[in-house]
Amino acid sequence: MVVGLAPKGQEMAGAIDPLGHRKNALDAFLEQKVGEGFRIETHTDTHAIIVVGGRKSLLNWFCGRGAGSRYVVSVDEHGVVTMVPAEPRRN
Repeated sequence: MVVGLAPKGQEMAGAIDPLGHRKNALDAFLEQKVGEGFRIETHTDTHAIIVVGGRKSLLNWFCGRGAGSRYVVSVDEHGVVTMVPAEPRRN
């Protein structure tokens, strides 16, 4: 017996993105941003943190230099992606 699966073609109650529309919209947006020079710091199906600028160097990380600009990217239930400045990374 398998518990927690909805019948084929039906959404499961409480499922965030059962058909993957949000994930697909976010993935397409992130692919575009990576092409523009952004780095993905972290990524889930509905949210990401991306960084532009700065250097990915261990020395810069320890010294607090070259952090770059961070942005929180999210996608709503309609597939609309938004990007807003994120708080600076705390070391």
